Amino acid sequence: VALSFGTPQQRDIDEMTAAEAEAYLAEGVHFAAGSMAPKIEAAIDYLKAGGSRVIITDPANISRAVGGETGTHIIP
Repeated sequence: VALSFGTPQQRDIDEMTAAEAEAYLAEGVHFAAGSMAPKIEAAIDYLKAGGSRVIITDPANISRAVGGETGTHIIP
């Protein structure tokens, strides 16, 4: 997950809280509606329902992401 994706200001996020994810989503500039926004919304919903952690990564890196080496980890 990256903020300001595709711009010179792009910043990859390794870890963020659900509150941070909600704030970034509310800004309406970081997560595209048909792309990353639904993933972030689902992550927030899952954590609000009692989930302990969300990891967003690509299938090729799932093992590394579960091991904490890559991906974006979203916590309550």
